[in-house]
Amino acid sequence: MMQNSSARIKNRPDAKACATPTRFTGEMLSVLSDIMSVGHVDAVLNKIASTIAELFSMRALVIGVWDESEDIFRVRATYGYSGDRDKKIRKFTYTLERLEMDLDENWKIADGVYFIRPKPEDFVKGEEPFYNVMDNITKPRSDPSIWHELDYIRFVIRDREGKYIGFIEVNESEDNKTPDSSTIEAMQLFSQLAGVAIENATMFQNQVQEAKRSRFLGDIIAHDINNYNQAVTSYLQMALESKGVPEKTATYLERASSSAWSISELIQRADKLIKIEEEGAHNLGPVELGEVLKESIAEVMRSRTEKEVKFDLKFGSHRYFVTGNELANEIFTSILENAVVYDPHEKVSVEISIGEFRIEPRRYWCVSVADHGIGIPDSKKNVVFGRIQTGDERLVASGLGLSIVRAIVEGYHGIVWVEDRVTGDPSKGSVFRVALPMASSK
Repeated sequence: MMQNSSARIKNRPDAKACATPTRFTGEMLSVLSDIMSVGHVDAVLNKIASTIAELFSMRALVIGVWDESEDIFRVRATYGYSGDRDKKIRKFTYTLERLEMDLDENWKIADGVYFIRPKPEDFVKGEEPFYNVMDNITKPRSDPSIWHELDYIRFVIRDREGKYIGFIEVNESEDNKTPDSSTIEAMQLFSQLAGVAIENATMFQNQVQEAKRSRFLGDIIAHDINNYNQAVTSYLQMALESKGVPEKTATYLERASSSAWSISELIQRADKLIKIEEEGAHNLGPVELGEVLKESIAEVMRSRTEKEVKFDLKFGSHRYFVTGNELANEIFTSILENAVVYDPHEKVSVEISIGEFRIEPRRYWCVSVADHGIGIPDSKKNVVFGRIQTGDERLVASGLGLSIVRAIVEGYHGIVWVEDRVTGDPSKGSVFRVALPMASSK
C-alpha cells in the first residue's frame, strides 16, 4: 500500500493554486455535443483529455476505460505524451486491484478524487513511460504545494450502479504546483462528462451487437421459411397439374399457391425495409419523376391483369427532376398497387398529377395519387406508413410496402402523407402525396 500524504489538499488554505478558469461553459457544451456521437468514444475522450489539460494547465494525463471482456482497465485517451511513450501508455492496462490501491481514504481529497503522493520506494516497475524526468523520482518533497514527479491525481468514474467504469489520471501540472479545491471541483465536472461518454458508448455498442444478433436470427428464419415455402409452392403446382383435379379443389389449390407467393413477397419486402433503414439511401442524384411513374404503372399493369385499370396522367410533357436513386420506383409501385387492390369497383381509375410544393426555403415536386378505393379513416392516416399496422388491414405485404415507401422517402429527405380524395369523407377514396426535393437535371 502506498504511503499517506503529510498534507491533505482540501484542508490546506495556504496552498498556491493554479489559476482556475471561471468560464468554461462553452467547452463543456462542446464536449457534450461530441458525446452524442457515441460511435466515436475515443475521439470524445481525447477531446475531454485535451480540454482538461488546456483549461486547468495540466501537462500530462490519461483516461482509462473498463474492458468487460477482459476485466481490466485500458488506456483509451492520452494528453502530453508522444512517440514511443504514447504507444506504450496506450498499451498499458490496470487491474481492478491496481486501481483500488489508489482509493485509500488518506489520499481522498474530494468525492471520487484521490491525490496519490507515493514515496520513491513505492515506485511501480513498468510505469516509467508515465514520468517525464526519471531522476526526479528519488528527490525528497520539501513543499506540499509543489507537484512531485511521483504525484498523480485519480478521478474515479462510476456508472449509475456504482460500478467502476473508468478513471482520469492527471500526472503532471504545467507549473509544478498542486491544484486548489475549486480547480479539482471543476475538473470533476469533466470527469463526469467522460463517464457519460463511456456509458453512452457502452449502451450504443450493446445495441449494435443486439441488432446484429437479431438480424442474423432474422436472416436464418427468412432463409428457412423461403426454403419451406418453395417446397410448398412446388407441391401445390404439381397438384394443380395433376389429371382429374375437381374444379373446386383446383380453386383452393390456386388460392393456396397465391398465398405461398405472398409469403415470399412479404419476406422480400421485410428484408428490403431492414436494409433501407439500416443503410439509408445511397448514390443520390437527379431522377425524373415522369419516367419513374411510367415504369411503376407498367409494373402494376403486368401484375394486375384481373382488373380493368386506367391510370390518368396529368403532368404533360414537362420533366420533373428530384433527388433520388434506383429505389424511387419502389415508392410509386407500392402506392399504385394499393390504389388498385383497395378499389372494390370492377373498373379502377387512378389519377396521377405532379405539382410544386414548398416548405421554405426548400422546394419540392409533389406527386399526388388519387384513388376511388375504400379510403383510410382519420384515426389511421398518421400510422399508415408505420412499420407495423393493426386493425382491419387486408394485406400485410401491402402495409409493409408503405413502410418501405416511408423509409425511402425519408432517405431522400422528402415527405409522404395521405389525405381524403373528398375532404371529410374517407369512404370516397384517398390521395397519397409524395414530396421530393427538386434537383437539377445535370
